[in-house]
Amino acid sequence: MMKRIYAAASIVATISLLVCAGCTRTTGKTLESNAEFRQIKASLEESLLQKAVLEKDVEKLKGSLGEAESKLADATTAKNSLQTQVQELTASRSHLEAKVGELDKARVSVETKVSELTKSRDDLQKMVQSLVDTRGVLEQQVATLTKAKSAALEDARNAQSKVDMLNDKLKVQTQQMIDLQEQIKTIRVLLSQLQQKLE
Repeated sequence: MMKRIYAAASIVATISLLVCAGCTRTTGKTLESNAEFRQIKASLEESLLQKAVLEKDVEKLKGSLGEAESKLADATTAKNSLQTQVQELTASRSHLEAKVGELDKARVSVETKVSELTKSRDDLQKMVQSLVDTRGVLEQQVATLTKAKSAALEDARNAQSKVDMLNDKLKVQTQQMIDLQEQIKTIRVLLSQLQQKLE
């Protein structure tokens, strides 16, 4: 497009030089021939047409230039906006990376606690199993003691029965002794009376 503009400008300059040269010649001189004049006229008209076309092209170029400048401004604005977004995303990424680091630390801490709780659970399960076993032993001991208690109660009842029997016998014997003592007293009184009579 610029080459066409330069070519048209060269043609216009050439024609202008020719016109000026014709004006400076003396009035006695004429053109070499009418054909050359027509050729120059035709070239001039063609140059004028090309000039008009070039002017239209220039206007189009100006419009394209304005559009390009507008697009460039929009692109610059979009670029600045994107740079701002990139900066914000970079800051957000850094913040997220820090959060990820914190979450990793928290995860490690949780895993450690889970491991400790698992170990504690295993220990508790062992203790529970030991207590279950101990309860079984104690239940057996209780059952044995219960049987022993029942046997002891039975022995105690039997012993009480024997004691009651012995008490009854003791009472009978005691009464018999009292009766015998009374009889002895009576016999002594009788003996005393007999001795007195014998004297």
